[in-house]
Amino acid sequence: MTLTPCAFFSTASTPALQFAASHMNLLHMRRREVLHPGAQPGQPFAGLGVVLQGGLQAIDLTLDGKEVGLMNVGPHEPFGHTLLLAERPIELTWVASSNPTTAAVMERDKALQLLAFPEMMAMVARLNGQQVNDLLGWQKVQAIHPVSARVCAWLLRQSHKDSVLRLPTHAEMAWKLNTTRESVTRVLQKLLTEGVLRRDGDDWHMVSPSTLEEMARGEDR
Repeated sequence: MTLTPCAFFSTASTPALQFAASHMNLLHMRRREVLHPGAQPGQPFAGLGVVLQGGLQAIDLTLDGKEVGLMNVGPHEPFGHTLLLAERPIELTWVASSNPTTAAVMERDKALQLLAFPEMMAMVARLNGQQVNDLLGWQKVQAIHPVSARVCAWLLRQSHKDSVLRLPTHAEMAWKLNTTRESVTRVLQKLLTEGVLRRDGDDWHMVSPSTLEEMARGEDR
C-alpha cells in the first residue's frame, strides 16, 4: 500500500508508515455506496482513513430528515481525523462521491495508536487547527449580505494564488452559504456572462479579482 503521496503522511517516520500500512484495509466503492468498514454494516465510521482514488462525502440528516453534505474529501486526503480526539464526536456517514472510489481505512483503536507517533499527532493538530480557522472564516462570510456578495466573498476566500477555483456542487455551496442552489447558480452564471470568471472543465479562473472584490463588498457595477 502506497501512502507516501498523501500529505497526511508527508512527515511520517518509517515506523509510522509501516504501522499505518500494516493496519489499514483497502475498500473499493461505487458512487453513492456507503463506507462500511469491518463487518458491522450500519455502524458509523469512527476510525481514520485516506482516499486513494475518487472521493468521499460526509453526510448527515437535519432534524426534518433532509440530507446535507458536510465535507468532501478528494484523492490523497485524510478523513476521520477531526473526530478522533473529540469528547463528543458526531456520527457521520461517508458516501463515495465518484466511481470508482478507493480508500485505506483503519479502526479507531489502531488510529489512536498511530497518533502515539509524535509527528502524526502534530499533523492531526495542524489539520484540526486549520479546520477551526476555516470554520471561523465561514462564519464571517455567512454574515455578508446580499447573497450575491456572500458568494463572491466565498469565491475570493477559496481562490488559490494562481486565481484557480475548484468548486463543489452548487447544492453544497448553497448549504455552506445558507442560501439556495438556484441562487448560487444564478450568481455564477452572471459572473461567467460578465467575464469576471472563466470556466475550464472542473477549474474556474478569476479573470477580474478586483471586480469580484467590489461585488463582495456589495457594490453595484
